Amino acid sequence: MTPFQPGPPLPPERLRAILGNAIMRQVSLGWRIESQIDDQAVMAAGGDVNHAVHLLLSLVTCGIWLPVWVIMGVTGGEKRVVITVDPRGVVLFGGRPAPMIPGPAVQPRRRPVIGPHANTNAQAVAGATMRRELRRRARELAAEDPGLARELRIGRLDLPRQYDDGGLIDVNHVPPPSLTALSGVTPEIAERIVSIRERVGPFSSAEELVVTADLHPDLTAEIREYGIFPP
Repeated sequence: MTPFQPGPPLPPERLRAILGNAIMRQVSLGWRIESQIDDQAVMAAGGDVNHAVHLLLSLVTCGIWLPVWVIMGVTGGEKRVVITVDPRGVVLFGGRPAPMIPGPAVQPRRRPVIGPHANTNAQAVAGATMRRELRRRARELAAEDPGLARELRIGRLDLPRQYDDGGLIDVNHVPPPSLTALSGVTPEIAERIVSIRERVGPFSSAEELVVTADLHPDLTAEIREYGIFPP
């Protein structure tokens, strides 16, 4: 009998996508990200409950998520698990293959029936929350260690990279096509921003960019959320 032959290793971008999906599933179960690198993430559950996220999920699901929120609020005990992905795409929880680790909350006897739209919305909220957290961590890293941020290519959509910064854009260094990833920035506006940047030097904030490039004030919030301004 021919022995089992494992498949070839997957490309890094595919492994990162698999890890991201595993993280999103755990976030939707109430786990939070404590740290993340290219091929692994440390997730925690229990302890302090993120009431803001659970309030948002309860609103999105029209109250269906409320029992889960209440149970998580009254149950304590912090748990941690390391999620990794091996070179062939197998997700490992604590070093052992497993389709899913259980959520931190005690399940009620009768689970609420959640419609497909509510489930999709809850997953979307969990994914957006995770991306926002990735942006926050990347900003902190860029502020504390600019050299490491340059090496990781934080905000450089135009360059190949492995670090996931949650969609940040380095306004002072990316070319015009990358600036159009900002909602409301057309190719013409992007060209104007780069032209002014080349003449007067790097920008220091979203507010300065909006004033200097004569952009519509409505763009300020979008640029503040996704833009970074390293020198």
